[in-house]
Amino acid sequence: MHDLGYRYSFTYLVLLSMDFSHSGAIYLGNLKKDMKKLSIIIPAYNEEKTLSEILRRVKSVSIPGWETEIIVVNDASTDSTRTVLDTHSDIVAIHHDENRGKGSAVATGLSQATGDYILIQDADLEYDPAEIPLLISSLRDGVSMVYGSRNLHHEPRHGFWVQRAGVWFITKLINVLYGVELTDVWTCYKLFPNDAKKLFVSGRFESELVFTVRALRGGHTIGEAPISHTPRDAGEGKKIRYRDGVRAILHILSDRLLHLRGRGDRRAKDASSLIVDPVDKKPLTQRGDTLVSVSGVEYLIDTAGRPHLVSASSFSTNADQHESGITWLKSFLKQFPILYYTIWHIFCPVLMLVNGPRKIRRFIKQGTPILDIGSGPERLGKDFINVDIFPFPEVDIVADASVLPFRTGSVDAMVSESVFEHVPDASRFASEMARVLAPGGYMYVSAPFIHPYHTSPDDFNRWTMSGLKYLFRDLEIVESGVRTGPWSALLMFLAYWLGVILSFGSRKLAPFITHALFLVIGPLKFLDLLFMWIPGSEVVATHLYILARKKS
Repeated sequence: MHDLGYRYSFTYLVLLSMDFSHSGAIYLGNLKKDMKKLSIIIPAYNEEKTLSEILRRVKSVSIPGWETEIIVVNDASTDSTRTVLDTHSDIVAIHHDENRGKGSAVATGLSQATGDYILIQDADLEYDPAEIPLLISSLRDGVSMVYGSRNLHHEPRHGFWVQRAGVWFITKLINVLYGVELTDVWTCYKLFPNDAKKLFVSGRFESELVFTVRALRGGHTIGEAPISHTPRDAGEGKKIRYRDGVRAILHILSDRLLHLRGRGDRRAKDASSLIVDPVDKKPLTQRGDTLVSVSGVEYLIDTAGRPHLVSASSFSTNADQHESGITWLKSFLKQFPILYYTIWHIFCPVLMLVNGPRKIRRFIKQGTPILDIGSGPERLGKDFINVDIFPFPEVDIVADASVLPFRTGSVDAMVSESVFEHVPDASRFASEMARVLAPGGYMYVSAPFIHPYHTSPDDFNRWTMSGLKYLFRDLEIVESGVRTGPWSALLMFLAYWLGVILSFGSRKLAPFITHALFLVIGPLKFLDLLFMWIPGSEVVATHLYILARKKS
């Protein structure tokens, strides 16, 4: 009896012990689950002298309730940076094959970051990682990002007057242009949530400032925390130069001028019932402000509700092209469609007499949605869903014409005016349009025939009527003809020819001279009212068009 009681007591203690262990596991699991994660991105280029010490300091930082991951991106260093990283097995080390610049190194690190929040840490010893907890503690309601400010620290700064004056000017510039009151925008320490990393673009030192203005435009509120700073000069390895400051100022001004219209000016049309992953054509799942594909690829939904169904590299390339030279000027004006198209229709020496939307409406039911591929900033009517590679005003979906993000056979009507010349693979674009068009649906396409080279942002092809029809040979051609007549072609070549001659070989100056000449000779285009109807005008026409139907 005594022995039996002992066994019962022992069993009870074992069960109690098991229950306690289980409860402990649950408790530890919940504790782990409740912890937040901080990803620390460290870009490094030829930092063999300081890298080991900065890693030691970063690893020694303890933040209650937070776990950390350290990601170091070696931007093709020519010293022993890679060797130093090989001795640290508890970090994520990424190596670039070629030097791409600090911004690109940070962007690479961000692509691998899994933390709830992300912090940028320089690899030199100018910024003290011991102050990272102060940045974390500065997160509060109403503040989505925290920057470390060298100007708020109690210890006054000394020396490096030129660099400090440059940062002061850029900070004031951003404050004025974006209506904020920051004290130090070109600082290393930037703490921001994971969902903001999509705002960061590759580049050099200016990438951090582009990130800041994009964050401000996107509605983020930036707080500041005082930090210390131990500056170093070029002899000690400082890599930023004065030209980086000039480049940064130009980027800031360009961004502000290209986004004068407020983010609340309009909302994109809802086309969620039509869109799919542009690559595998499978459905997308919305998670917050992103669309996620079956394969895990994430696509941004911007503040206007526009899905960006295009790769980040493709979008960045097109954005860069739209933000340079005469194309930048056109992009700036396109923020104000009424002004832009008033100037265009009066002064551009091309008289577009054929109205594509009006033609296609004759064949479809009233109220049928019409996709406008390569729409630019103008909405041709309330039934139009605008698609473009660049998020101009009135664009509803940002997408690449060669991989349209729409279900097969899902659209009853489509138009594309003066877009085919700007697409490298026109046959692929035509095939995509035909794929998306529903059986029995109609499409209107116009393209240039005799027209000078013009970038918007690039220019690849021209078509005869036979060539245009051949692109859509699997469709039934319902109608074809001249959209812009021969007189417009003559005026365009005259303006472009004089632009080249009068610029004396300057490729940058020639487009501006050409567009200035447009203002003088543009109104002469109305003579095309007499010439474009002459039989045979299609052999010297500026633009041609087809109206096609997909066979049932």
